[in-house]
Amino acid sequence: MIPPVQLPLSILDSISSDAQLLSSVAIVLGAVFVVFQLRDDKKIIEASIRQANSSAEQARLSTEQLKQNYELSTVDLVTDIYDFANSLEFQNSWLTVIRAKLSSYADFQKLPEERQLAFLQVASLFESIGLLVEKGYVKQELIDDMFATQQAWQALEPFVMGMRQEFEAEDYYYFFEKLHKRLSPNQET
Repeated sequence: MIPPVQLPLSILDSISSDAQLLSSVAIVLGAVFVVFQLRDDKKIIEASIRQANSSAEQARLSTEQLKQNYELSTVDLVTDIYDFANSLEFQNSWLTVIRAKLSSYADFQKLPEERQLAFLQVASLFESIGLLVEKGYVKQELIDDMFATQQAWQALEPFVMGMRQEFEAEDYYYFFEKLHKRLSPNQET
């Protein structure tokens, strides 16, 4: 067996102090590396925050654009309905309904077919408008401002109730009636 080599104490002290020096240098270098890494991480985080803020602003602007597009399409829709309601054909039907002053469904049934079609046309228009309001495509305030819904309901109520009774269907002109109730001054909206 080979006997262990014994180093003089001064060499061991020298190696120990060199190891401590190297260890201290390594710690200092590690700290410097951490500082540089933190600085780089901070820059990356700041860039990510700027990117997130830009994305949020873009989303806000896109949402605003969608709202504007929706409002424009609603205006187009209501304008198209209003144009139809102002057509000579519809105005003729409107006058027929208003002047008829029905008191019962039997009065409606006595009318000639041409005048009965006027009732169907006017009631169908208000049914369509009521559906658009019910589904949230059109604001009821806009319809209230642009159309004579209450006057139409008063003129058409005997016709509507008679249609429901004759055909045993409670849903005839359902949305027209809901619109009337929504816009009625004694009803809460």
